Amino acid sequence: MSALDLATSFLLTLAVHATVLLGAAWLAERAGGLRHTGWAELAWRVALFGALASASFAVLVPAWRETARPVVASVPDQAGSETSSTRAPADAMSSASQTAAALPQAIAAPASSRDAVPMPALAPSPRENLRPAPIALPGVIASGLLALWMLVIVLGALRLAMQGLALHRLGRATAHHGETADEALKQHARQLAAELGIAAPSLRISRAVASPMVLPGARVLLPAWTLTLDETQQRALLAHELSHLQRRDPAWRVAQRLALLPLAFHPLARHACRRLEALAEDACDARAMQLMGSGLPLAECLATCLTHAGAHAGQPALAVAMAGESGPVLRRVQNLLEESPMSIRPLSPALRRTAIALAVVALVALPGLAVTTLASELAEGGYSRHMFSDDDSISISHSENGYKLRLKMTGKVVFNADSTDIAHLGPGATFRVSETRDGVEREVRYFGKDGVIQREYRRAGKEVPLDADGRAWLAKTLPDVMRESGINAEQRGQALLAKGGVPALLDEIALIESDHSAARYLAVLFKHARPDAAQMTRALALAKDISSDFELRQALQAALSSPGMAPAQQVQLLDLAQGIGSDFEQAELLSSLAESGELQGEVLAAWKRAVATIGSDFEQRRVIEAMFERGKASPAAVVVALDLAQGISSDFETREVLTAAAPRLGASAEARAAWFRLAATLGSDFELREALNALMDAGKVDVATADGVLVALTDIGSDFEASEVLKALARVMPADAGLIERYRAAARQLGAFERGEVEQALDRLVSSR
Repeated sequence: MSALDLATSFLLTLAVHATVLLGAAWLAERAGGLRHTGWAELAWRVALFGALASASFAVLVPAWRETARPVVASVPDQAGSETSSTRAPADAMSSASQTAAALPQAIAAPASSRDAVPMPALAPSPRENLRPAPIALPGVIASGLLALWMLVIVLGALRLAMQGLALHRLGRATAHHGETADEALKQHARQLAAELGIAAPSLRISRAVASPMVLPGARVLLPAWTLTLDETQQRALLAHELSHLQRRDPAWRVAQRLALLPLAFHPLARHACRRLEALAEDACDARAMQLMGSGLPLAECLATCLTHAGAHAGQPALAVAMAGESGPVLRRVQNLLEESPMSIRPLSPALRRTAIALAVVALVALPGLAVTTLASELAEGGYSRHMFSDDDSISISHSENGYKLRLKMTGKVVFNADSTDIAHLGPGATFRVSETRDGVEREVRYFGKDGVIQREYRRAGKEVPLDADGRAWLAKTLPDVMRESGINAEQRGQALLAKGGVPALLDEIALIESDHSAARYLAVLFKHARPDAAQMTRALALAKDISSDFELRQALQAALSSPGMAPAQQVQLLDLAQGIGSDFEQAELLSSLAESGELQGEVLAAWKRAVATIGSDFEQRRVIEAMFERGKASPAAVVVALDLAQGISSDFETREVLTAAAPRLGASAEARAAWFRLAATLGSDFELREALNALMDAGKVDVATADGVLVALTDIGSDFEASEVLKALARVMPADAGLIERYRAAARQLGAFERGEVEQALDRLVSSR
């Protein structure tokens, strides 16, 4: 795996994990579930440090275990036998020079079983898991993200180093020029330290600081104004500062600032640091109030500190100071004066151990959400695999049970007709493939020199001539790699069609385990050949083995463009579409079919069955609208689509369907009746009004349509919405005496004001009579 890919995977995985963990802590606190200071601190610390730990576990540990070279392999089935890896979506790659950068899948999963082939699949991903569509991430974008991230880290590290240096200088200056605290302060410190169960700290007085603070090394630094406090206030001040030492807050503050460096881009991480520091102050306030028996002395100390320090109690950022920003300090003063209940009882060891155990379980499980293919080994117990590419290169690696294969291709590489050798290399292009089988490692590297293709062949690590054994190995290995990776699929697919026709290409597709590659070769078949009915049936059966929703949709969408698609094959395709788990991918496919031509007969029935399996109201509405967009829908198809839309639960989406269908009703009484049946399912007066207005705006309103509008009005409870519909109807309805009377009957159901407006809207028709 390249350093760019590894770093990009870690950055994106870290962003995902931090969002999940920190977001959970934020929501728990907002919901009032973290009122206990101990629970709140534990939650925020687990979220902050856990994001780094789980992201590292997901990406860096597998990379280290595979010597920084992620691999591809099959996954053992439950019986202990090997099952080949299945396919994962990736953007189509036209050639080595046109390969798009494929971002690794966000979720890795176990493979499904198929017949074993020499070259297992390069990208497993079963249908049972939810998978996002592949995301193209060109190398320049990945590099830019990493450069920006590293810049933020470097700037943050420099700032942290300067803060540490300032703290160190303050400590040295105090040691040399500070004053020793008087015996009374030391006695208070010794007594409080004994109560807190810690060693007595070193006390120094400094005129260079405005706020009391705790420094590393169990040192407490007091400003000169503390000498003017009375004995009770001094004791309260020391109780607060020594509580920081008992809690090891100086060390925690440094650790939290270090953890924030790689997460500085995340607003919740910065919020976590602020909350942890605020919680530490609250906990120490509560402990001091408990030791003193009242919050008043400490509140007076805080108020005096603000008087001397101003809005910012100038101190090094790493110092644990009594008073920082004035706003939080005022809140603390108010809490102490009001003696607001603050939970100071520490978490019991049993509760803390249980919470930490649950957090560890969550962190171990979280790598399943990694934005990296490396997560598969740890998340699912299978093998990791990798396929990385950018605009100029492609890298593939695979390993299982002692078998290893590595491929690296850079620049424009053209293979010969049967993909057993390289026919042409573009400027600067290289190709290298290595394989370890039965303990024997073979590697061949192609590169150009003085316009001539050069070959370096190695066996067992030593360079040897490319003999008959090497050529036989190359002739076998290259087609396997080409088949499973999808490299040069267009060229190889056309060559197979030229050599053996559709059967030859179908036989080749039957050997492919990679979803991505199978979809690419099927696209070549549908684009360049005209399969007969039996061949089309076989092609669709091969497509059924594709487990990736994205790749299956791509293959089936390519089939739709084939002129040889008979109705029976369209029905087979639509039945196959029902197995697509992603509503988005299913909607994309069914929309393409609806837009491609008129649906009728058994194809229309199969289309209806497929659309009914879409769970998302939005996607279902989008598919139904696609039927109306090009105006090819027959009245029967419009009726089917409108009746199908009754399964949509959202009033908004239903109204959108009604709006799209309104111009397509024509003179069909069946379509109009279906439209009103769907309108009757709306529960929102506003949406029903909008739908009826869209119907009236769509074309000429005859008596039957106007009567349908009047009947639909009985479902509107709002006088305002009903009056708006009636006024719109009066502007477009015909001057039919019976219709006018029915209109007035509807108006009589309204309040006096709305009725007057509605009756007045009839003036156009009454005067014309």
